[in-house]
Amino acid sequence: MLKERSYKFFNVPKKHEISDYKEAISYIIKKYSKINGLLSMYNWGDPSVPGISDIDIVFVLENNKNNALPFLRRSFYFLNAETRYLVRHPFVFIDENSFRNIRHIYPNANFKLLHGRNIRINNLSAEDSYYSCIALLNDIIIRHYPHDFLEQFINKKINVRDTLLRLNSLKYSIRVLERLTKEKYGNLNHKLALIGELRKNWFNAKDFDLLVLLNRDAVKITMEIIDKFKAFLTDNSLIKINSGSYLRYNGIKNKSQFVRDWDKKTVLREMSKLVKENRKFYSILPLELSAQLIEYSKSNGLISSYIREKISNNINYQLKYKKIIGHRINILNKQAELASKLKHSDFVAFFDFGYCNESGINNWILRHLRRLIQ
Repeated sequence: MLKERSYKFFNVPKKHEISDYKEAISYIIKKYSKINGLLSMYNWGDPSVPGISDIDIVFVLENNKNNALPFLRRSFYFLNAETRYLVRHPFVFIDENSFRNIRHIYPNANFKLLHGRNIRINNLSAEDSYYSCIALLNDIIIRHYPHDFLEQFINKKINVRDTLLRLNSLKYSIRVLERLTKEKYGNLNHKLALIGELRKNWFNAKDFDLLVLLNRDAVKITMEIIDKFKAFLTDNSLIKINSGSYLRYNGIKNKSQFVRDWDKKTVLREMSKLVKENRKFYSILPLELSAQLIEYSKSNGLISSYIREKISNNINYQLKYKKIIGHRINILNKQAELASKLKHSDFVAFFDFGYCNESGINNWILRHLRRLIQ
């Protein structure tokens, strides 16, 4: 087994009970329920392993909501320490019309009403649901793979709770990939079973050696997901690159280089070298995945404009599912517009590609703090 002392570990989970999550949700409802224009509060996912699991909450507001949030409601960091621990990450805000069309963002997510009125979510046709799954996996790869695990593996420094959460989230990407390709990936599902056991037994075993091994394996898993997804896109003529061989995306987050003739072994060596040499880290991804970013950049809105500014060059391509991409970016741009009106410091959108809200004194302070640490 690996010697855990060669690694540094931080943010080690603290054991909790289901009742703690219920208390945290009650506290959040009490704190936010009187917000002007709030219609509903939802969460998705259950705390399967209390102390590790987090709470995902969406606030649904009236359409055309224009008033800023009260200052002490503008960030999840203003919650008490116990609730912040259980929530783990900022909240998401969305308008009613966009939430009705949430299947364009998350085609299969189950939302549970916590407070307010239940809002009917529009169903997608089978074809639109299929294309929405493709667009979702494309965005997840750009947002998370492989850097969620690679930097930790190279630097031998692991954020324990976040890694346990991110390892668990791999199952959703694999399920989407299986649904799209109509294949079963036994080798990947074997790793998912190990991840499930690690999480379930964490507070009894605290198996740091297995955590290290699975973090390493996650690098390989994410590269295999990317490889299979690229093959799926090209084999099914969903994307065709007509010209161009390289594109760089320079967002604050999700820094990515997109290359033609992508080879997982070659680019993994290149990415590992970037981390080892402590240079600016970019995920190196197949050029085919950049077409969705470019499509996003063609719309009007804050996130589209941000993406446009951060794309260094362009490619010529044919893309089969532009309509769904248009629906997705429309929702993301509306979320960013709502964030500007609310002046909050939480997630700008489900996928923001590095764009940060600049509206409000709280965000002005955060913006200047970021410049100081860069």
